[in-house]
Amino acid sequence: MKQWIKAAGLSLVVLSSSMYTQAAAAAEKVGYVATTQAMAQLAQRYNLQDKLRNEFQGRVTELRSLETNIKSKLEKLKRDGQLMSASDKTKLQNELQTLDSQFKQKARALQEDQARRASEEQQKLAMKLRTAIQDVAKREGYDMVVDGQAILFANPKDDLSAKVMSAVK
Repeated sequence: MKQWIKAAGLSLVVLSSSMYTQAAAAAEKVGYVATTQAMAQLAQRYNLQDKLRNEFQGRVTELRSLETNIKSKLEKLKRDGQLMSASDKTKLQNELQTLDSQFKQKARALQEDQARRASEEQQKLAMKLRTAIQDVAKREGYDMVVDGQAILFANPKDDLSAKVMSAVK
């Protein structure tokens, strides 16, 4: 009886390891994509920098104009400060403080808006890339696709980067 139980147990172990090996072999088609380079290429392809620069050009011009105004008033204060009456000098200094605070407030708001919009555009590109990766993986029969930066070694035939870049719409 003990030998029968041992034989049954041994056959179960052999059978289960055989099934595990077959299952592991079936799920081994793994590809990779260099996502960092792909994102950089997509940003270049869609002229992301130019798009954002054009979107905020008016506000940047306004800031530059405000900065020029501040500089000219500072020069006037340095140049004519000794000759100005106390009230005129105080008035100019108050005006400079107001312009400086406006400049800082507008610059901070511009910087925050630019960062927010850049993040939005990056997310759009990431979604396009993710969709393309999924499409290529399904079409090519890959079970898993990983980021190329996470890999120490891989066969170049499993690099899906070029296929993914051509699949991005």
